Amino acid sequence: MLQQTVAASVVPYFEKWCTDYPDIQSLASADLTEVLSHWEGLGYYSRCRNLHKAANYIVDSLSGKLPDSYKELISIPGIGDYTARAILSIAYTQPYAVLDANVRRIIKRLTAKKEWSKELDKSAIAELESIIPGKRPGDFNEAMMQLGQQICTTSSPACISCPLGDSCLGFLKGIAEEIPEKKTKKIKSTEKSVLLIAMNKKILLRRKKRGLFHDLWLIPSVWNEKGRVIDWMEVNWSGMDSIKLSKQNHFYTDNKDILSPLLFMNPHLEQTQLTPSDDDDFEYKWIEMGQLEQYPSPSVYRKILDEALEHL
Repeated sequence: MLQQTVAASVVPYFEKWCTDYPDIQSLASADLTEVLSHWEGLGYYSRCRNLHKAANYIVDSLSGKLPDSYKELISIPGIGDYTARAILSIAYTQPYAVLDANVRRIIKRLTAKKEWSKELDKSAIAELESIIPGKRPGDFNEAMMQLGQQICTTSSPACISCPLGDSCLGFLKGIAEEIPEKKTKKIKSTEKSVLLIAMNKKILLRRKKRGLFHDLWLIPSVWNEKGRVIDWMEVNWSGMDSIKLSKQNHFYTDNKDILSPLLFMNPHLEQTQLTPSDDDDFEYKWIEMGQLEQYPSPSVYRKILDEALEHL
């Protein structure tokens, strides 16, 4: 949960998760839709799907026990080098060093290196493992991560307070704040209309079958730049009442969706007239308004649904 999400946001999710899924077996036996609902609002849903896959793999292939060897750990879905090292050092007290963004930034500044490569990652790991204490490797790794989070921060590092200041080349050369080099990201914006269609106390949603947001329930949308209306609404478009809802911004790593929601209502039409056929990308379903919470949806779509319900 802490990968790509700040700790303050994670705490309530983590506490509820541990209550509802106290062990690997309970997570493995849970339905994926239910599990995704627990993750709603955290984003990067592949992490949640991998947790569910991992739990099933551990139950089916590893007798329900998280292994204590690097080779077995990285065979588990969703567990790579970094996560395996964290588990081995913190849970099993094995001398594996971790290299996350915080620790890497510390190493870059200690060595005054503005440029970095994967090869330098390997040498940094080797250097860390040459000094990691055998009895408290987990504490060492967590201390390094906390040092990066609280002292050796991305901007305005507190170099005067840093216990490594005397040996930090970046600090001694007066270039610590220049490391790592700031890269300006160009955020691409895309405008998208989302069409919230309601009738007979039901709302039409669609489940993404693959790609970004797969297994989540979304509001049908139209890409503005194509200048078209989804074909299964064209026939009945003019006969429906509509309400403009608040625009919502949805940020990704390098782009942003500007969502313009429209709420359409027509109590006189039959549902079958506005029900599209499932295809390779989406499954469509009319969902009772009182049951919407049971269908996991990205937080930005949840905001739109909540506003629509106020009108309905």
